[in-house]
Amino acid sequence: MDNAKDLLQTQRGRRQISADAVAVDQRQRMLAALPDAVAENGFEGTTVEHIVKLGQVRRNSFYEQFADKRDCFAAAHEIAQERLLGVLTFQCYTRSGLADRVDAALGACLDLLAGNPSLARLLVIEAPAAGEEIAARHQEWLERYARLLQLAAVGSTDVATPRPALENAVVGAVVSRVKQLILADEIADLPRLGPELLELTLCYYGSPEPPLRVSAAAEGAESPQPQSPDRRGALERA
Repeated sequence: MDNAKDLLQTQRGRRQISADAVAVDQRQRMLAALPDAVAENGFEGTTVEHIVKLGQVRRNSFYEQFADKRDCFAAAHEIAQERLLGVLTFQCYTRSGLADRVDAALGACLDLLAGNPSLARLLVIEAPAAGEEIAARHQEWLERYARLLQLAAVGSTDVATPRPALENAVVGAVVSRVKQLILADEIADLPRLGPELLELTLCYYGSPEPPLRVSAAAEGAESPQPQSPDRRGALERA
């Protein structure tokens, strides 16, 4: 009798484990399907039906995992950002020079996006327009990437002093340039932006401009007033 009970409990445990495994598999398939669905239909045009059809799962399975398509999108967005972050940080950890780190990180990022067009559209085009909450989370990720610019200089053999308060502007410029090619349906050409974006990003580093030196005699003199080009030319001719 005890053996029968043990056998029944073991069978129930196996069924429970199997159900959990199925649920995990279904969730992964839906999350993998979402970028393709959104790339084809846009966020607003994407429906739950699009997602479950591409993921090859039942509709009720979707609602067992997600509240709605926005919930599914938010989860897929986090996964995509984590993947991109991993690519960027790995390149920094495996190289010593600042320029080499930035070059390798940008190259790996562009290769990832070029090889995954749906992922590229989700990260760059759709996330900022997928509602206030997701847009805010997207901005937090951009700020996290901006902080990586500071971390990339730590321990570098050719380190320079980062220019303060410009990291967000640099990341914004890089994203804007990538967005141009995605909107032009030239995602496969993203890797060719590497040299251009490397030059742009390296502008963030370097010592600030030296202060203007003023002679002791000039310190007490009245500052010259700006003149029109015509007036300045007349004075030079005189």
